[in-house]
Amino acid sequence: MAISIQLLSNGNLQIKTDQPATLQDVLDALDVSKEKKKHIQILKGTGAITNPEEEITPADKISVVVDDTYDFNDETPVSYAGGVPIVYEDDWCLVANKKPFMLVHGDGQTEDTLTARVNAHLQMNDARFPAQPVNRIDQEASGLVLFSKHPLVKAFLDEQFEEGTAKKEYLAVVDGRVDHREIDINNPISRNRHEADKMMVFKKGKPAHTHITRLKLFDDKSLVKADITTGRKHQIRVHLANIGYPIMNDPLYGIVRNNKGLMLQAYKLSFLQPFTKEKIGVELDMDTRFKWFDPELAKEA
Repeated sequence: MAISIQLLSNGNLQIKTDQPATLQDVLDALDVSKEKKKHIQILKGTGAITNPEEEITPADKISVVVDDTYDFNDETPVSYAGGVPIVYEDDWCLVANKKPFMLVHGDGQTEDTLTARVNAHLQMNDARFPAQPVNRIDQEASGLVLFSKHPLVKAFLDEQFEEGTAKKEYLAVVDGRVDHREIDINNPISRNRHEADKMMVFKKGKPAHTHITRLKLFDDKSLVKADITTGRKHQIRVHLANIGYPIMNDPLYGIVRNNKGLMLQAYKLSFLQPFTKEKIGVELDMDTRFKWFDPELAKEA
C-alpha cells in the first residue's frame, strides 16, 4: 500500500492511497506527534473523521487541515541586505549556507540571524509557516543548515539526526601537521564545570564519535575532513583540540590568528526527504576563507 502526501498552496495536505486503508494508516504515514495532533483535523470529503478504524478508499478525498497555531504572525517581513544563500529547497524543507559569525537562531538580542533571513525569504514568497532549524552549527563556523518549512515534518527531520540517518561532513584547517591519514576519536564529552561556555573530554560524559581524514598538509597546518555520528556541542572542536590539533582561530579551544573566523565548514549534508523518503544530498565548494592557503604550496597528504 502506498500513501501519497501532497502539500496544498494553503499549507494543508491532501492524502491519496492506492488501495483501501484506514485512518490509522494515514496517521502512521504522517508520523505526527501527540502535541501536533491537537492542531490538525482530518477530513473525508467535508466531514471530520476521528475513528482510527475509519475506512479510506482510493476514491476518497482526504485532507489534513492545520490550524493557525503555527502560522506566521501579521508582522511585515524584514528585508535583509544580501538575503540568504539557499542551496536546496522543496515543499517541505530547505538548506541554507550560513556565513561565519552569524547566529542560526536568535539569542534575544540579535535580530539578523540565519533563521530570520530564511523566514523573510519565505514570507516574501507567501509561505504560511515560518521555518525551524533542524541542525545548528557554531556561530563562528560556516556551512549547511537544514530547515523544516512545515510544522508536521520537523519531528521527522529531527529524528534523522538523532538516529544518524542524516549525515554531516565538515572541513577544517587545524594547527599542526596531522601525522596520521585517518584518526578515529571515541572520547566522551561533557560540559566544563569551570568554564560554562566550554565543553571538555570527560570519561563520564556523553558518547561522542568523530572520524578525521587528513586531506592536505601545509607547513604548520593541515586540512582535514571530519565525519560525526553523534552531535555533541562543540564536538569536532573539542575532539581535535584534545588530540593536539585545535581548529585554527578557535576562540575557545585554540588560538585566534586572524579575523577570518573559525576555520570549520559544514560542507556536506544528506537526509531523507519527508514522506517520499528520497535521499537528498547537498555539497558546497570549499569555503573561500580556506583558500588563502595557496593550493600550490600544499602537498597531497
